[in-house]
Amino acid sequence: MRWTCSRCGAEHEGIPLDWAYDAPAYWDGEKTEDDLLTEDLCTLRDDEPKLNFFIRGVLEIPIEGTDERLGYGVWSTLSKDSFERVVHLWDDPARTEEPPYFGWLSNSLPGYPETLSLPLDVVVQELEKRPLFVLHEGDHPLIEEQQRGISMARVQEIAELNMHED
Repeated sequence: MRWTCSRCGAEHEGIPLDWAYDAPAYWDGEKTEDDLLTEDLCTLRDDEPKLNFFIRGVLEIPIEGTDERLGYGVWSTLSKDSFERVVHLWDDPARTEEPPYFGWLSNSLPGYPETLSLPLDVVVQELEKRPLFVLHEGDHPLIEEQQRGISMARVQEIAELNMHED
């Protein structure tokens, strides 16, 4: 599918369906020896100084009229106990039997009112897959879109916003 960006006028082939964040929004600033960031996990000491725990997962939004999904590779908080449990089961295929963990979305997504701290479930998947993030019920456009799906026109709008973040 060819499309013309309404922001820059450039013509593109194919609309990106995946957007990823390398770190939680809180990662900026000075670091301590306890701070760790990998492709999947993060620990970060805050000003209190309390150690915070994060996991990277995928928040999917169905695209209307297709079998495809828009995917955000984003971060969620985890409690210390949940983080330790995830790490303990990291290489165990039985991890899929775990109930969902509670977390708070830890990235701001363009094109929405503030998304930081939306409550969600972290649903662990098979060993080769990142967890799925399922937002809790609430009154927020991102929650509504995850539940109901979005049009291809909205996918294009999101692509334009992410390609031109200024």
